Amino acid sequence: MDFLNGSFRIGRLFDITIRVHVLYIIWMMFRFFQAGNDWHFEAMFMGMLFGIILVHEFGHCMGARSVGGDAENILMWPLGGLAFAHAPMTPWAQFVTVACGPLVNVVFCLVSGLVLVGATGTIGVLGLSPFASVNYSLLSMYPHEWLWYVAIFYSVNYFLLALNLLPIYPLDGGQLFQCIIWPFVGLQRATLYACQLGIAGCILFGVWGLTGGAPMLIFIAMFGGFTCWQRLQALKYGMVVDERVAMYNYRPNRTGQSIWQRLFRFKRRPPRRPTPTRNPNPGGWEQRQNEQSRIEGQLDEILKKVHEHGIQSLSYVERQTLERATRARQERERDFERHNRV
Repeated sequence: MDFLNGSFRIGRLFDITIRVHVLYIIWMMFRFFQAGNDWHFEAMFMGMLFGIILVHEFGHCMGARSVGGDAENILMWPLGGLAFAHAPMTPWAQFVTVACGPLVNVVFCLVSGLVLVGATGTIGVLGLSPFASVNYSLLSMYPHEWLWYVAIFYSVNYFLLALNLLPIYPLDGGQLFQCIIWPFVGLQRATLYACQLGIAGCILFGVWGLTGGAPMLIFIAMFGGFTCWQRLQALKYGMVVDERVAMYNYRPNRTGQSIWQRLFRFKRRPPRRPTPTRNPNPGGWEQRQNEQSRIEGQLDEILKKVHEHGIQSLSYVERQTLERATRARQERERDFERHNRV
């Protein structure tokens, strides 16, 4: 499923394009229509929510860049945000990329929470439950109107943090769970366990939404369940591969750039081209490189087709090509494991 279809660009920052889906606009218009005379408060709340989620997604993007990956797009839509961040398929790189999103909410909670405690002089103004994170009855004793905006900011961040850290794939908590168990059980089993837990959590979300009359939870359950199913299909056809043994050998940053230059660059650097080593048979080396480039090009087209239209859209020949690549990767994985045992 290509979520970028039906979206439009609203800006670009740090070499990352910010896009908004048309469904987000429709959702906002529906919220304003429901607000009625309270549309001023609704506009403030929607703007605050948009900014918090956007910075959260930038956290994912900067996390990917900090480990040598990259990010090109952020999409805002009714269920939150999607950061199209690409990091190396290794446990630590994926963990950092995922964790940097919730880390933004942690920082926001700490700063706004300290402001509330400092202004009221008591820690009792803060609650433990994400559904009652601020004691508004205590807050009403203080005449400062700006405290209410700080309290709303704290409440939104605390709720989003608690929701995102639920161990339900594809929420951040589910992806962190996958990264944590990855070194112990391997990427394939970690993905399987995370998706199975995610499907169970999505079922609970759906039941909660149906019984509580919360359509947003139902949509989250549907999106999460579909994402887990797609991930399981990719796992079935060998498209979830540890990059340490994958065909595309990732190379970390070797350009001499500092981490700040990688995080906040404004121009995308051109891709690095590998320099071939000398070979006594240059013609044979070139032929092998051309054949490998041809195979990689075919796999790129197949993976793009799966990403956009699903695994069922592949023809018989494409499935055979994908299965051959899967077997080759599995052989490399076995060789990698044997080498590590030696």
